[in-house]
This record gives sequence, C-alpha cells and structure tokens, in this order.
Amino acid sequence: MVIRADIDLGAIRHNARTLARLAAPAALLGVVKADAYGHGAEQVANVLVEEGVQQLAVATVGEAVQLREAGVTVPILVFAAPLAESLAAYARLELGVTVSSPEVAEAVVEAARVHGPLACHVKVDTGMHRLGFSPEAVPEALRYLAEAPGVSVDALWTHLATADGDLDYAREQLRAFSALVDRLGPLAPLTVHVANGPALIRLTHEVARPSTLIRAGGVLYGLSSSGDLAPEADAAGLKPAMRLSTRVVHLQTVEAGESVSYGRAWVAPEARRIATLAAGYADGVPRALSSSGHVGIGGRLYPIAGRVCMDMLMVDLGPPQASAPGTERPHGSGAIRVGDEAVLFGPGGPDILRQADAAGTISYDLTCGLAPRVARTWRDGAPGGP
Repeated sequence: MVIRADIDLGAIRHNARTLARLAAPAALLGVVKADAYGHGAEQVANVLVEEGVQQLAVATVGEAVQLREAGVTVPILVFAAPLAESLAAYARLELGVTVSSPEVAEAVVEAARVHGPLACHVKVDTGMHRLGFSPEAVPEALRYLAEAPGVSVDALWTHLATADGDLDYAREQLRAFSALVDRLGPLAPLTVHVANGPALIRLTHEVARPSTLIRAGGVLYGLSSSGDLAPEADAAGLKPAMRLSTRVVHLQTVEAGESVSYGRAWVAPEARRIATLAAGYADGVPRALSSSGHVGIGGRLYPIAGRVCMDMLMVDLGPPQASAPGTERPHGSGAIRVGDEAVLFGPGGPDILRQADAAGTISYDLTCGLAPRVARTWRDGAPGGP
C-alpha cells in the first residue's frame, strides 16, 4: 500500500500520563471507540492498560467484542444505547451498559434476569439532547435499577455539548449535574463522570468536584476538536500521534488555460508543474479538500489542485524551472521526483487541525475516516514503552 498512517504509541503514552496528572485524583477512562479514533483499538488499549488506565469505553458492542477477543480484560463501557437483543452479549462479556431511558432500563432488568448480572452507567441529559434521562427522572430510574436482581448501578454520567467551545453553556451543564448529584445524596453512585477531554483541559478545576472519572477521547491522540481547544491542548503538552503520508506517482507540466481533475474546477493561470499523489477520498482524504487543502513535499506545503479523486489527487508545484524533466525545482524547494513522500498531515506536512479546517470539519473526522486499505504502522519509542 502506498498511503500509510504512522502511529506513535509513545505520544499516546505521553498524553495518557499528562492527562492522568491533570485528572488526579479522578481516574481516566480511555475512549477507544472508532478503532481508537483510527489509531488502532487493540494497540492503543494495550498501551493505556500498561499506563494504568483501568477502564475503557467504546461506542458499540462489536467494538467491545474485538477488545475482549484481543485479550483486554479491564472493564469496558459501551456508550451507545443498547438494543434489547444485544444485552446477552453485555452479560457474557461483562460490559458496562449505558442506561439512558425507561425502555433501556426495563430491557436491562429483564436481560439480567435471563442472562446474568449487568453493570449500568445511568446517563443524564443536561443539555446535549442526544441520550439520557431528564434530571427529574433520574431518582426513579436509580431506584428501579437498584431494586432489580442482578443489576448494579456503577456510575452516573452526562456529556457536555460545548466543552471545546462555549464554556458558559458547559458550565450550565456542570451546575445542573452537580445539583442533581447533591439532591440524590446517598442514592447517587460512587462513580460520577461529567468531563470529557476538552473539559478536563479547559475546566480542570471546575470539573474536579463532580467527577471521579474523566473520559479521555480525542485528547489521548493529541487531537483538538476546535480552534478554541487547540492552544490549550498545546499548552498542556499533548502530542499528535498520527502522520498520514503517500507518494508522488506522476509529474507533468500543464500549460496556461489547461485544467486539472474532474469538472475543470482548477485551471492553470500559467504553466504549472503538477504532481499526482496516490491518495483519494476512498482512502479517507476528504473530497472537501479539493483546491483548498495542502500537502507537504520536501518540507514545503503545496496546494491541492482541482478535485480530490477516488484514488488520487493532484498538487500544484508552481511554475516549471529550466532543468531536466522530472527534476524541476519549483520555488527553490529542491528536486521533486516520482516516488517522493507527500505528507497529508503531521510532521513534514500541514498540521491536522489546519487540514481539517480546510475541509470544513474537525481533526477527529480525518483520523476516524481513514479507510481499511490505508496501511497502519505503529512505533513505541517512549520511555517505558516496549
């Protein structure tokens, strides 16, 4: 495979240690859903467990099955609301159930009777309006579950909608959750979790009181979900863990007025050298980067020319220089030849947040969207790593 993602497990170790220090005395819950945001769930889970993370989270039962089959034994919480027919697998694999509605609560009680014990994390909707009981409905739900044979209520949790953006709204949610925990008194579980990674970084002291567990997702991988979060994540010392690269497979000169790629969306204003790269939207390179993203070749950034194709994209290297074919030196950057590395994001290329901004999306989308045909390589050079 030409296009590949290089994943630095040492950076993930570093980030886990950094976040654990920020979270203390709360514990970290390592979020490895979506194949650990594209970084490899099995590899990342093993690193996190080695670093002392004692609980993981995924989005689906299928993701949890993958980890159990890989030998991961620590508790795993599944974020999604379960369908009744999936609860037998929760019991068999000892997975944490997100209970977010009366219907799920009833299904859990019945499944525990038939299939065996189930551990629940009861979710509260404090303003995300995606999953969760209203705060007013929580006491009744907790009593109902606590009275059911084979059901344990292990945690109470909520999710902040704007921890990477409008902190005023995030603080409103924090206050609502804290007030609920206070009202519940002894009915509240010992474990409560409200903060995700952005909240830990931006509201470190404010999330400390209501949280005994911190959910660390994108920040574990050095990813920022917004421009508001990025400088604070950098200040905390978090390191991006993925670099995406491919190779130059063709070089040519187009003349003024000639177009590149589908739809003639990019037309050369003058003679230009064009490099074709082996990467396209079937690999997970957003088509939205057409004529807006950049690629690093030889330590310089060059703009994408025209539409990103399914399997290839083209880059504008600038005006040709008088030299041997295939060895032109655009902008004095040095020779660019077929076979040269081209970096789509990471060291030697654009920062992933910049590339995501150019595509009108977030960095999570770029790493999670990588296709199975993209080769992954892992290295672990951190102190304490294998």
